[in-house]
Amino acid sequence: MYLLDANVFMQAKNLHYGFDFCPAFWEWLIARNAAGNVFSIEKVEDEILAGDDDLSQWSKERGSVFFSASG
Repeated sequence: MYLLDANVFMQAKNLHYGFDFCPAFWEWLIARNAAGNVFSIEKVEDEILAGDDDLSQWSKERGSVFFSASG
């Protein structure tokens, strides 16, 4: 299992994997999460939600399914 920090999400959105440019990256994260390979924690979600942008909306849609390292 991989546990991602906030920087992974924020840099992906801001640099090379913007939602409009590379939606496949975000779909891959969702698929890997569903397969039990990729997660994050609530503290990371809290940091992302403070941004009030596309990334925070994506995070809200994932919720505790993605942002809980309980596997």
